[in-house]
Amino acid sequence: MRSRIFSFLGLGLIALSFLSCSSDNVEQGPLEDDYYLNPYGSSSVDQVLQHDFYNTNHIYMLFNDSLKKEQTGVYSDGTPFYKYQVVDLGYSMTGSLSKTDNIFKFDYIKTDEEKQIAMKFVQDKILPSLDSALRPFSFLLVNKINYYVANASTYYEMTLTNPVVYQGWRCTAISVNGLKNMTDKEQVSYRNNILKTIINGKIGNLNQSIFDQFYSFCSQYYSTYKMDSGNDHSVQAFMKIYPTMMDLGFLSAYSYGNPNGFYIYNFKAKSYDLQDYINLVFGYSEDEVTNLYGKYPIVMQKYHIMKKIIEDLGVIF
Repeated sequence: MRSRIFSFLGLGLIALSFLSCSSDNVEQGPLEDDYYLNPYGSSSVDQVLQHDFYNTNHIYMLFNDSLKKEQTGVYSDGTPFYKYQVVDLGYSMTGSLSKTDNIFKFDYIKTDEEKQIAMKFVQDKILPSLDSALRPFSFLLVNKINYYVANASTYYEMTLTNPVVYQGWRCTAISVNGLKNMTDKEQVSYRNNILKTIINGKIGNLNQSIFDQFYSFCSQYYSTYKMDSGNDHSVQAFMKIYPTMMDLGFLSAYSYGNPNGFYIYNFKAKSYDLQDYINLVFGYSEDEVTNLYGKYPIVMQKYHIMKKIIEDLGVIF
């Protein structure tokens, strides 16, 4: 019985050896073309820019949303039928946006000079400000992003928006119209607007507890209103302690002070306070913020908290 078992084991090992030898003879097929690096319709100038950008940054650069054109058949009259593969900004790991609910159309960059300026802007201004967490798989640079969104109340109506940037799962589209005529300072300001838009898109997906410390300074005042009336001078007394809204940590309010002779305060909701500080972080350097608000300790604390949150999301200042 034992010898028979060993015989079976020997035959099994021999069979495995034959399988192993046969697997070594498998030949690799041809590699599929990299359509992001060599997209359909790219000119010779486009190809130089796209390859240089990829070799430098390991990120794809596109000037058109078409990636591939392939003939898959013919119509009854003999006319070729083509299938196109495009950059789908609505693509996600869980499926694309509905083609009828969200539609993208683009105004493309027209000249080689403008393409070179746009690529330089992304490479010199945008990428140095993005940590790896915010760097996209590819950039699509266009003159204008036309983003049509279905109206929630009247489903069949489409509302046109023109965002400066749209971050998709595998591509970030940026509107670069007018860069040619911008000064360096104006380009920096435009860069900051793009970064702010990216961050605003991330904020809603965060665990909101991340803002607890930021909100704690003004939590008792959000969405509150009061005005002195009759013999009530409590608001006037309040303003003797806090002469300006900045003393409380606010950068803006619906009303604060004594317009028309009545002491009144009317504070905004926390979402407006959050946006005020996001605007502050992207609108001014830290030195400028210190010059503007250095004498208001709560403002400076909230500024540094917000800046740290934005840095943790991947923005490099």
